[in-house]
Amino acid sequence: MKFYVIVDASDGYQVVFALAEFDPGFTDRVILLADRRDGHPLSAPEGPFRIVVPGEKRHARWVREVVDLDIQQAR
Repeated sequence: MKFYVIVDASDGYQVVFALAEFDPGFTDRVILLADRRDGHPLSAPEGPFRIVVPGEKRHARWVREVVDLDIQQAR
């Protein structure tokens, strides 16, 4: 429960997810790392990768132009 994921975008935007948020044993929420929309590669303003979190009321953790996923451990 002390691991978390930092998602970095090319423009410096960062968001954090608890690693447990990716585990279906803890939640029914789905977090997607998308590389396509409607079968086509994401366009330059969105891709090459994008984090999408269906069901979140605010899209603050929807990250476009993802360049890095870093797993860290809280102390």
